[in-house]
This record gives sequence, C-alpha cells and structure tokens, in this order.
Amino acid sequence: MRRLTWGLAAVLSVLAIPSPAHSETSSDRSPRVHVAGVATAEPSGGPRSTEVPRLTRAGSDLRSNAQDPRLSTPQGRGPLAPTVLPTPFDGVADLTLVSPGDPTGALGVTHHLAAVNVHMAFYDRAGAQLFTPKRLRTLDDQLPAGVDDFDPKVFYDPYRQHFVLAFASASNTQSFLSVVVIPEGSEGVTADWCVLHMSGDQVSNNGKQLADYPMVGFTEDRVTLTTNQFGYANAPFVGAFKYVQVVSFRKAQLYNCSVPVVPIKIFSQTQTKDPDGSQAFTIVPAISFGGAPTSQLMTSIDFNGSVGKLILWRLKVVSGVLRLSRVSLGGGPMAYPPWGRQCGNAAGLNSKWDTGDLRLTSSFWDGGLGRLYATTAIQGNFGGGAAESVIRWWEVDPAASLKNSFVTRKGAVGAPGRDAAWPSIATDGDGKLWVNYARAGAAECLAAYAGVTQPGTTVAASVLIQTGSGRYEYGPGTERWGDFTAISRDPVDQTAMATYGAYPIADGGSSPTEVWQQVIATLTDA
Repeated sequence: MRRLTWGLAAVLSVLAIPSPAHSETSSDRSPRVHVAGVATAEPSGGPRSTEVPRLTRAGSDLRSNAQDPRLSTPQGRGPLAPTVLPTPFDGVADLTLVSPGDPTGALGVTHHLAAVNVHMAFYDRAGAQLFTPKRLRTLDDQLPAGVDDFDPKVFYDPYRQHFVLAFASASNTQSFLSVVVIPEGSEGVTADWCVLHMSGDQVSNNGKQLADYPMVGFTEDRVTLTTNQFGYANAPFVGAFKYVQVVSFRKAQLYNCSVPVVPIKIFSQTQTKDPDGSQAFTIVPAISFGGAPTSQLMTSIDFNGSVGKLILWRLKVVSGVLRLSRVSLGGGPMAYPPWGRQCGNAAGLNSKWDTGDLRLTSSFWDGGLGRLYATTAIQGNFGGGAAESVIRWWEVDPAASLKNSFVTRKGAVGAPGRDAAWPSIATDGDGKLWVNYARAGAAECLAAYAGVTQPGTTVAASVLIQTGSGRYEYGPGTERWGDFTAISRDPVDQTAMATYGAYPIADGGSSPTEVWQQVIATLTDA
C-alpha cells in the first residue's frame, strides 16, 4: 500500500549540506529597480476606483448542465487512498479580505517563497515566517501610488539559485508588470533584491491594453512572461480580450540589477494566434527542472465551444534570432467544468464556486524525462451521476521538429460527487506526476488536495492537505476561489514536493465565511 508522507527527510538533509549565505537580519531598504527596453511607461492616470474584474474568454460562463457521455472519465481499480502524517503549516493570511485567494509559492534550499493575492513572505522549512508579509506593489518603487496589484506568480530557479516573483498592477489608464528577482541567501535582505519595472502594454499604436493573468516560466538561460491583453475601452473596467502577449528576457540581464535597461523580446497579436488562425488564450510557459533546456516550451488550449485542442508552443533561438512556433497536438470533446458545489450547498449559484474557464493553469518541463506536462479543469464524471469538475492533465513528447510532437499520456484526477479545480502540475525526481488542486462537494467544504500518479499509469492517489471549516461566500453569486495553485519540486530532496493551496476558515460568526488562509505542505510518495 502506497502512502504519502510528509518530507521530514528533506528537512534533515538540508542540515547536512552547505547552504547559501543568509542574513538573519531583515533589511527594510528598498529593492533595486531597472526597466525593460521596449515601450516606456506612460504617465499614470491615477488609482483605480474598483477592483480589476474577473477576466474570462467570451462565453466562458455559458455552461450547460447536460452531460456529454463522451466526456466520462474511465474508471478502474486504482491505488488505495494514502495516509497523511504531520500537519502542514499556514502561509500568508487573508490580510485584506479580498477574493480570490490565488495561492502560489516555491521551495528553495532553505525557504519557501509564498504569495497570495497582494502579499508575499518567506518561511523556513519548519514554517517560521522570516518577516511580516510585504504588499506586492511596495516592492516596485516605480509604480504610481494607488495602483491595484494582483495575480502574483512565483518560481524557484534551480539553475541559478534565485527566486522570481512576478505580478501585475493597474490604474484607471495604465497597466504594469513587475518581476522581482531574489538571490538565494538574500531572502531577508531586500536591498539585494532586483526589480524589473515595465509597462503591461508592450505593443504601441493599437490602443491601450491591460495585462492580466501573468504566467511565468523559465529555461536554463531565459525567463518568459505571458499575459492576456484586454482593452481599456470601458475603464476602469476592462474591455474585450485582444491577444496574448509573450515577453522573454535573458537571465544574464534580468538577474543583474547593474544592467539599467533589460532587453526584452515581444511576441503578440498575429504572432500568438493558434495554428487555425484564432486568437490564443492563456499561453502557459513551462517551469523547468533538470537538464539544461534552452528552448522555452509553452502550452495552451484552443477551445471552440465543443472541442478542445492542446497547443504546443516553443521559443527557440534560430540563427541568432528568438523565434516563436506552435503546433496543434489534437484533442477531442471538451466542455466547461460545472460550477463547484461546497458544504451546505444551497439552491442557485450563491454557494457555488468558480472552477475555471478551460484556460490551462500550469505547465512543467521535466528535463530528465524529456517530457512536458500541462493541466486544467474540465467537465467530466467519476461517479456516474451528475457531471463534475475534474482535473485533466497531459504528458507531451516535444520533438526537435515541433510538428512531430505528440501526447504520450493523459489522465484525470477527481472523485465521485466532488468538484476539483485550479490545478498545478510537476514531477518529482522519480518521474511521478503530482497535481495540487482545490476540491469540494455538497458534503465537503473547500479544501486543499494533492494527487500522485505513478510513471506509465493514469490513475491518481489523492491526499487531503487541509480542509476548510465552513462554506465560503465572499459576495452574491458564484464565488471566485483561487485562479491558480502552485507546486514545486524540492531542490534538496527531489522525491519531495511543496504545495501551495488555500482553505476557508471560520470568521468567528456562523457559516458561511468570507475568510481564507494559505496552506503550505511538503509531500513525498513513500
């Protein structure tokens, strides 16, 4: 019988190896800032007067209650449910009572970098917080006062031993992107941090756009940031979706704050169309681990209302020039996941939670296996009853000639009568596939889960990380619950994985509650 155990061995092994120099005294000096080399920022139009609204592809809320039998997930005898040992620890709290939580993070040699919504903080492996959580917008002193900051993304770069935190921000008239680079060993010394400040709209002469839902990935020598671009026609609310913007940096300049202007390469508009000529939506750069990759692989879903196709993208230097190419890997019937149920489920949409709109939410490149992974939530069925929101994942073998790439394996993670969504994906050093996700049902409050799939199989064994203590209701209508989670391979013990999720907590009154809490865990499949 398999079981998941908490990564205590990883903690002990950390103590046995040399660790980066680390200051125990937190510095309050501001991080150093440099700027991007394309499209300088325009003067600010003042602070936003409302929150940035939920941004989705047109039609993403048109979800049918009908179940297509072709979407059923094949079942069978899977592994037995694993057992949880010691308790995980809480990360960044709901400091500003905003929704959704958007938990993200990554694990380095000695610390976790965690971020949720508009705050970030470092924690050691035992869960001790290094400093009071910092507001994202305070990290970039080039941002105008009062901007709304949102959608943080985090990774740990094992090739260069750096943490990277990217986030977006916006005023009524202007959008920004900030990339914070933190050398390992300087977690508590902000004066050693380096921040790239840039406009969120890097394409001139086509009207103003707001950069939303930043996704970030990296290779051995580059970092790539993608955003969905929306019009400003209805400011302070965003307008229609325009296109995906891809921004790529060389680490040699991005990680070096003595470089005043960081050269960047931009792809957008017709360059980021799907192979069939339609506009792509949410292109996800892969987080990399292992090998020395120099081509940035990315993934997206091309959904036409009934069929979803997995699209493979590649940024590669050809004859000294960075080029973007793409190929469709085919697909099949696909549908928006149904709204999620949760404990104390009531009639109508007021107690339901948002499970997503078929955008991919995570991508991972395993350099040792030579395989690429991607995931999202779709409509499926595990129990033979009502349709559920289930996690779909793909494994891809990218070929040297991109057109020869193909899907080698795909699977689903879920449970009868439960809705699962907002997955993140990665492999461990043994080639086991891990998915971190949110789950709930009419008999289960929203909770943080993780599942592991053995090499060569498609059935997952899942484990509960932390359950919620009440029904989550932030406001009228369907509740937003995260727009992502995160999972990170431990750079010390590569059989261990760090997960970053969230759960609702009682707010002192009767259920429901509007308060959430980030949760951080380290898991291994023993």
